[in-house]
Amino acid sequence: MLALTLVGVCGIPGIVTTLGAFVGLVASGSWPVALLASVVCLPIGVLTCVVASRTVASFSSRGRGRLGNVLGLLGFGVLVLAGPIVTGLLSVLGDRGGLDTDRVGALIAGLSWTPVGAVWAVPGDLADGELWVGLVKLGIAVATLAALWLLWRRNVVAASVSPKRRAVSGRSGRLGWIGLAPTGPTGAGWARSLSYWLGDPRYLRNLVIVAVLPVLLAFALGWQVQTPIFAFVVVLPALLLGLVPYADVSYDGSAFSTLLATGIRGRDDRAGRLLGALTAGAPLVVVVTVVTVGLSGQWLLLPAVLGCGLGALLAGLGICALSSAYLVIPVPASGDNVFKRVPGQSFWVGLALMGFTLMAGVLTAPALALAIAAVVTGAAVWSWLALVVGLLIGVGVAVAGVALGGRVFDRTGPVLLERVRATSGY
Repeated sequence: MLALTLVGVCGIPGIVTTLGAFVGLVASGSWPVALLASVVCLPIGVLTCVVASRTVASFSSRGRGRLGNVLGLLGFGVLVLAGPIVTGLLSVLGDRGGLDTDRVGALIAGLSWTPVGAVWAVPGDLADGELWVGLVKLGIAVATLAALWLLWRRNVVAASVSPKRRAVSGRSGRLGWIGLAPTGPTGAGWARSLSYWLGDPRYLRNLVIVAVLPVLLAFALGWQVQTPIFAFVVVLPALLLGLVPYADVSYDGSAFSTLLATGIRGRDDRAGRLLGALTAGAPLVVVVTVVTVGLSGQWLLLPAVLGCGLGALLAGLGICALSSAYLVIPVPASGDNVFKRVPGQSFWVGLALMGFTLMAGVLTAPALALAIAAVVTGAAVWSWLALVVGLLIGVGVAVAGVALGGRVFDRTGPVLLERVRATSGY
């Protein structure tokens, strides 16, 4: 832990954080007591930042996946919504186009008593003659650093003492989705895929994007959401969600060898994966569609948006049912940070993904054209035609992808396993 802390301080993020803290040291130069306090408090602040980052990272280690997934997804959601959050905060603090200094001062005063702001407030309190207030905030800062250190140490110790064996013994006899899915190879693959989609942060982050993208568009539109454009916001994330399984075999990692050892047919494997993705993604697409169409007030377009969104999702899943029988790419391993950059991803892989996206867009275009006709004419018949055409094309592509991808998978299974071993290093 000491070594990791030192590495964190000496790394580029640690150096930038230290330089930012040094600004506070310069600002305290006019008050000797504040300057002396800064020499003590600012290193504590930098160490708190470093130890906090290590503590959060320790939750995503193997054996502590559930809480780590929650923290990671919360952080990802905050990152995606950073623009609306900051804008909303400034609007609350604003007063006739500018910042209300009284509100800003009240906010800063409140933050100075929290674990986040206490250490940075001590020099200013001492310069202002508030000795006891500064000492109490210094105590909060030291207690925060100590609590983070102890929590990090607890996670490190827990990760070193067979966390997997404890996790298995605590859940023995529980089949999860496998106990609910139909029997047979397709049902087992369906349950396995669904457990990935609802429990693996590498999949979950894509579901989060579908949920938060309407908020980003509403922010870009200045919260003027009563437009047809906002009603169709779900189509793009639905299309991208359908393309997530292009890396399905890569995400399996070492588990792919066990899958092949069962002798599963390619058609059953492709169908199970597609059903799992559809079960996780389709309800979310429907819910987001109803919410966005309702907020836009364009209820006439509800069938059209559903047809475009579900059609795009099914088209993407059908394309990936075939492409993932050929393609294996380096991806973060299960339990790794979902934002980890994995070496080995080539230009051709990115080009292939772009091609899949364009292909899914072309397949969605007929339904989208009918939806545009519904917007222009205001006739409900075009909206219902968009629903029918989108579902027909999507289902057709999905069925064809399962059939063709199953044949390819039967032929390329051993080759895929060799590629998975080469990219994951097991």
